[in-house]
Amino acid sequence: MQQFNAPPRDAYTAAQVRALIIDSPTIVVGKGCETIDPDTLLATEDISDDLGGGTVRRGSYDTLHGQAHLLIAREMNWGSGIIRPYMTLSDGTTTMRFNLGAYFIPTPRRSLGQDPLTYEVDCYDILARLDDPVGSSYSVPAATAYLAAVEEILIGQNCVYTIDQTAASSVLPSPMSWPVADNPTWLTVVNGLLGPIGYQGIWSDWDGVMRVQPYVTPRDRASEMTLSTNITESILAQDPQVTRDFDKVPNRWIGYRQNNIDDVAPVDGAGRYETANDSDGDTSIDSRGRTITRVESFDVADQAALIAAVEAMAAADMTISTKIEHHTAPNPLHWHFDRLTVVDSRLGGAVEILDTAWELDLDGTDMAHEWTVL
Repeated sequence: MQQFNAPPRDAYTAAQVRALIIDSPTIVVGKGCETIDPDTLLATEDISDDLGGGTVRRGSYDTLHGQAHLLIAREMNWGSGIIRPYMTLSDGTTTMRFNLGAYFIPTPRRSLGQDPLTYEVDCYDILARLDDPVGSSYSVPAATAYLAAVEEILIGQNCVYTIDQTAASSVLPSPMSWPVADNPTWLTVVNGLLGPIGYQGIWSDWDGVMRVQPYVTPRDRASEMTLSTNITESILAQDPQVTRDFDKVPNRWIGYRQNNIDDVAPVDGAGRYETANDSDGDTSIDSRGRTITRVESFDVADQAALIAAVEAMAAADMTISTKIEHHTAPNPLHWHFDRLTVVDSRLGGAVEILDTAWELDLDGTDMAHEWTVL
């Protein structure tokens, strides 16, 4: 989720931002869009007067997480330009702006009968900078720092980025290679380098900045917002749809390090890690009355990274069983894998969820969500 009072809302406190979104009885929704410089992500021109509407969607499990479908009534630098839509919320006294990501604008569709001439364009996440084929085999030598290798690629692909340096000292124990026969993309390579050190896949934020940071199991993250059916503070709609899926959901996980340079058989604590869900939720061993095991091998930097990889696998598997499709009033704070608390008696009380996909209409109609119960 976006930081509550990060720019361009830094004149307000987090509590004021939350109150505007959650507590205000009447909200006026506005929309806007600007072109941005591809090298700096700074705004170059506001084109809000030519924005006819549209939607912004984010699927956290998609290859390119963000998409935007926009109506633009002017000629643009189609194919190479980058735009940043935004939403404003106002209670009549206070108006706040929320940036909604940076997107490339490909060749649009247009209706010649419209006046003014309007282009309908499906825009794609600036993360596409990295989704281009490498075009040859690519390798990173042993003893190279993982994050340094990632940064070299980001610089080469002209990305604006921020990197959490927690694993700066981790180096490749053996070479990593991506053969040309597999047609690797730069995104494949970057995420392939991040996984072994326990980092999540790279993503772009609300301003268009590429973010590289360690993976934290959703259950271990703090809830970023609470949504309630309380009539005085509810932005929840009245139509949740719940799907339960228990098919082959594992409750025991075993991971092996497949790039063990010591050439010895893996054992617990040295090349092998095992964890199990004994009693947490409907897919646990106790609830199901049986153990369902998943075994995977990983290229990782060390035992700590193996543990992180297996825990991430387990966390993802444990969230498969219950999905909720819901709607809320517009909340442009949402972003990437948001961790939320939903208090709704129809769902059994307080439920911890991961917001894995959402769609926001710039004209202010209800926002659609796909939630996964943790």
